[in-house]
Amino acid sequence: MPPTDRQPDDLDRRLLALLQDDARATMADLGRAVGLSRTAVLARVQRLERDGVLRGYHADVVLPDDAAAHRARVGVVVRTTDVAAYVARLAELPGCAEIEAVTGEYDLVVLLTAPTAGQLDALLDRVHGWRETVRTTTWVVLRRYR
Repeated sequence: MPPTDRQPDDLDRRLLALLQDDARATMADLGRAVGLSRTAVLARVQRLERDGVLRGYHADVVLPDDAAAHRARVGVVVRTTDVAAYVARLAELPGCAEIEAVTGEYDLVVLLTAPTAGQLDALLDRVHGWRETVRTTTWVVLRRYR
């Protein structure tokens, strides 16, 4: 069903925050947290689903041997007249999940993933070693919320 223009109220937002924190919460648990009956919460949650505000539930699973178990966002400053070739080389790296051109201090923001911290470190060393790379700043992802 297509989303509607109806804006969630404060109670809806509280329910959504609780579900984001624990998608397995029961309607009774949610009701106790916001002061509504299980039935009233169920009706609100169903409406939020129907309206396209609440689009699904999922389990965020990262296995130790997962190829994306270790993640880092990398801000990259480059000096080259051929940014497209630089981006193409980045895209060929194993574990290069996203590349974005951005405004501000960095030219690019890259998401790198690897099965181990050592492999992630090797990817970072590789990018930093390219002659077109002026500077990088790395933010290792400690926890993902969505």
